[in-house]
Amino acid sequence: MRLRPLLLALGSALACSTLFSGAEPPEAHAEFIRIVTGAPALSAASSRAAAARERIDSAGRLADPEVEGMTSRLNGPLGERRTMYGLNVRQPLPKRGERAADRERAHAGAAMANADYAVMAGEMAADTAMALAEAEGAQQRIHILETQLGRLDAVLRSIEVRLAAGPTGRIADRLTVQTRIASMQFMVEEERRMAADALAEARGRLGLKPDAPLPAFAAPTVADISVDDSAALQLAAARSAEATAMARMARASANPMTAVGLSLENEKTAMGDENTVGLAFMSEIPWRSRRYARAEVRAAEAERAAAQTDGTAARYRISAALTRVDRAQRLAETARRLSAETRARLDAEYDAMVRSAGVGGSGESTVLQIVELLEKATDTELQIIQADTAVRSARAELWRYLPAGQFSATTQQELP
Repeated sequence: MRLRPLLLALGSALACSTLFSGAEPPEAHAEFIRIVTGAPALSAASSRAAAARERIDSAGRLADPEVEGMTSRLNGPLGERRTMYGLNVRQPLPKRGERAADRERAHAGAAMANADYAVMAGEMAADTAMALAEAEGAQQRIHILETQLGRLDAVLRSIEVRLAAGPTGRIADRLTVQTRIASMQFMVEEERRMAADALAEARGRLGLKPDAPLPAFAAPTVADISVDDSAALQLAAARSAEATAMARMARASANPMTAVGLSLENEKTAMGDENTVGLAFMSEIPWRSRRYARAEVRAAEAERAAAQTDGTAARYRISAALTRVDRAQRLAETARRLSAETRARLDAEYDAMVRSAGVGGSGESTVLQIVELLEKATDTELQIIQADTAVRSARAELWRYLPAGQFSATTQQELP
């Protein structure tokens, strides 16, 4: 029984069964982003961002003027009669610095809503891409395992032929190969379940029907990441800006509320008409508001410190993700390089085994040795697939740190 063609076919598979881990074409990225941003959760986030932008026009509002009309009739002693008419116009004035701080808060709220949308889109894109990478890796492993099953079936048929020809075959060899085939069939089913679960998870995150098509895998490269423009940093900056605006609002609330008014009075008497024009000014006494304002300022400063800490932590996470991609790529390159060396060693081991058997591989233990060689080669292929899947998963993680401009809530509103 000569199984060298099986080893040669297996060696060629070692060189070509790896996943592609390079950059995808730009149209694949655009299609991937289009499908991700069409998810219902992101549509809701886009609506919240639109609501935050609309609130900018209502920020820093000026109170409406107040108008008061009055009339009275006086019946005095000695038959005195007087009729009075009055008109008061009052304009409440905003607290000093209050309108500007309110506008800053509204702009910061809109920026934070947009950054929230970008962060959510990055999270969804990363989770979807990782699920697709896992599903594709499982499909690759299924292909390798099914190829191995075909080789083991060929070995099993050879053993059965030898058993039918006479006492040259060993029943133990057939049982061993059958056991390994059964084990590998279970592994194939397990990989199929993993692939189906990953695809179902991706569809669930995107809000797609169970039979809806999924986009092809796409992920940024290290060159696409700009730390300062990442969505996580933009969100931290927006929260810091909102905290700053809240602190200014708190300081402005400590200022007294004021109002100016104009009063016009007309009094009709027996002696003639009397007209009075008055100017009024009102101011509250901020006894309690200043103490409350100091507490609000301290709270806003704590919020700003938290946002700045979040920004620093996000920088560390981005740096760790970039180095993870670099390590995964180096490991995949090493796995592909070592696969060629492994193939050469397996060929040499096969030649040595045949020479020791003395009859071209027909010794009693040659069958099991051939099976072991095939399994070693399969394990090497699986290691390559695992390494390339790790590269894709690491690159998928970069969606979380893509520049916020790649995920625009305004653009999403324009999608059909």
